[in-house]
This record gives sequence, structure tokens and C-alpha cells, in this order.
Amino acid sequence: MDLAQITYSYKPITGGADVYAQLLRGVCEDAGHPMHVYQRPRSGIADPGVRLIRSRISRLLGGRGEFWTLPLGLPGLRDELSRYDALIVHYPNYHRFVEWHPATILISHGVFWDDRPGALRSRIKRNLARRAYERASLVVANDTFFLREVGRDVAPGAEPFSEVAPGRFFFPNCVDTVQFSRGEPHPGIPRPAILVPRNLYHNRGVHLAIAAFARCAGELEGAKLVVVGAEGQPGYLNRCRGLATELGVGQEVVFFGPAPWEQMPAVYAAGDLTLIPTLCGEGTSLSALESMACGTATVTTDVAGLADLPTVQSAPTAEALGAALRQAWQDRAEIGRRQEQITRSIYNLDNWKRAWIGLLQRVGGEHPAD
Repeated sequence: MDLAQITYSYKPITGGADVYAQLLRGVCEDAGHPMHVYQRPRSGIADPGVRLIRSRISRLLGGRGEFWTLPLGLPGLRDELSRYDALIVHYPNYHRFVEWHPATILISHGVFWDDRPGALRSRIKRNLARRAYERASLVVANDTFFLREVGRDVAPGAEPFSEVAPGRFFFPNCVDTVQFSRGEPHPGIPRPAILVPRNLYHNRGVHLAIAAFARCAGELEGAKLVVVGAEGQPGYLNRCRGLATELGVGQEVVFFGPAPWEQMPAVYAAGDLTLIPTLCGEGTSLSALESMACGTATVTTDVAGLADLPTVQSAPTAEALGAALRQAWQDRAEIGRRQEQITRSIYNLDNWKRAWIGLLQRVGGEHPAD
């Protein structure tokens, strides 16, 4: 089969969804299925397998809201996309513009409407997701929260790699347990360290991590809170710096900046704990899984897809998360060993690849669900 992935971003690889697209491309091509990946325009991409989606509205808006306006460029690619045997479509709002294709596989990367429950824009986003869920030939959800949001009665932590309804699957994110394993620590990470491997967006909760850390920093043996990620949302980095100063931990919070994906195993190896302080909009976090595969004890909030994972979990408040950090710090070696064993036995790429290969074998005979 000739396949195409349609996504927002892929190259250069800077986040979890980009890693997912790269891994999936490898699985498909190793199975003998040539693939192109369609993404937003970026300069300097030398990969012949990458195609660009160009949206005039995105250009007119100067990139503002690009995630939502980019798929408006897909109708202009209809003739080109019709030549593929199947389209693998990341995100429900992108599926809306290619649902005419007879074979589509929808991938969800978490929920995008849980930031303001009940608000009009949240209802619109959920309706887009339900439409895509109903009309796609096959659906792969990487967390059970998405499935519950579109109407499936699936409990958190349900059986991974299962078919929860005809043509609808729960494939959690998985990690390369060869690349992500115990190793030498990154020399640039100050130690002891609580890592926050998050690009800087409000919904990723870096400000919550700072507030929680401020509540327990004096009990953590001189640990630094080290934020490893790129500046994203305008003004958010300065807001987080100001909060750290205001709470008296300005010297203990380090904004390390982004690290190349290839260096992340060494980053995790330098951490005593990893904290994923997500407020909303998260699937089964690759950062959490990568950290646990490296043996670094991992604490998360209990929101969205994080509830599916074997992390130490907390309500998304500074008080609760501070208490979770304090407790996990004391038992971090044992927690790290336990999480590492679970992650490496379940959330490994061999399981993920087997699941995807089995799904691809069904593409030719599947039709949209009733």
C-alpha cells in the first residue's frame, strides 16, 4: 500500500507527536508500505518523504492559530491525496477535510477541549472529534480519556493494544526501550534535579510545577527544578520566571531550554525525579514513558490520558502536587525501579509495532463504523 500521514508538525522533530509520526513512518516502511508525511511549511527540510500543506489563511494570519487553519489547505491537495491507498490522519480537525477518502485511519493525541469544559469552543472541538470518530475507517486513540469523551465506556488503564469497539482501538504511546534506558547523565543538568520536560505552554503546567516545587523545595536536599523545553506560548516563559521569583525559588528553578531528542535519555538519566504537571490536553505522555524507561521516578497530574499510566499521580493543584513530590522524593529509587519494569514490559515499541502492523492488515477490508 502507498500511505500518507497528515499531521500538523513532523520535521524538525521537537515534540511527542513528531516522534510518533517518525516511529509510525518507520513501521510502515519496514512493512513494505511507502509513505509520505504532510505537514506545515518549514524551511530547511531535506527529507524527500515530506510534503507541505499550504493554507492561504494561515499565511494571512501570520501563523496565528496555525494548528486550526492549516487543514484548510487540504482541499487543494485532494487529487494528490486520492492516489494513496490510505490516509493516516493525526487530529480530528484534520480528518474533517479528508473524510471523502475511502480509507482513513484517525489518530488522537489526547483531547483538545478539556481546557474550558462546557464552553462553546470546547463543544465545537468535541463535535469535530465525534464526527471524525464516527466517519473514519479505523480509529487509534492513544488514551482512554479521548474514548470516553466521544462516548465509549472505557475505564482508565484499560487493556492496552485492545479493540474497544469494532474498528476502534486503544494503542497507548510507547517508547524505544533501547534508546531510552539507564545511561550516563547529561553533564549540563544541575544536580540533584527534578526534571520538567515540557515545552512552555500554559496547558503543560510549568507554572503549576513551580508552585508545587516552592511548597517543598526546602525538603528536597537542594534539588533544582529544571525545565527542559522550548519557549512556545508568547509571554509564558517570562510569566514562569516571574512566578519563581515571587515564590522565592528563582535561584532553584532552571530554564534549561530545549534539548535534541537524541540527548533526552541522558537528560532523564540526570534527573532524580521527573514531573509532568499537565493541566489538560494530554494523551499517554511520551515524556513520562521515556523517563520511566530510563528508571527515573515520574510524578504526573491525574488528568486526561495520564490516568492510564503507572506514574505517581496527583490532582492538578500546587498543594497536592507538592505533597506528591515530597513523598516520591523519599522513595524515588524504588518507584523508579517499579515504573521502569512496567514501562519496559508493556509500553515498548515491539508491542506498539505489532499492534500497528495488525491494524494495517485490516485497512483494505474496513469501512466506516455505523
